Amino acid sequence: METILILAAVAALAIVGTVVAAMTARGRRPPLRLPNDLDDADEELLLHGVGRRESPIDRSAPVLDLEPIEPRRETDRDGAGRGPGEGR
Repeated sequence: METILILAAVAALAIVGTVVAAMTARGRRPPLRLPNDLDDADEELLLHGVGRRESPIDRSAPVLDLEPIEPRRETDRDGAGRGPGEGR
């Protein structure tokens, strides 16, 4: 019984070793590329159409001075002046 268990473990180890070796060999292959793929050296070609765009902000317009808006003040904080039943 122990012999069968040991043989099964050795077989599993052999299978796992084969799978790992196949995956390692597959990673060593050069990546597949189409002839029109851009390389890192082709950065100029990639960024050729990119440039400075005109700003959408009109910088020649006059700058307006803003005055702070005062928050609304409640005229009566104790509830007087409200309708019936709205006091609390």
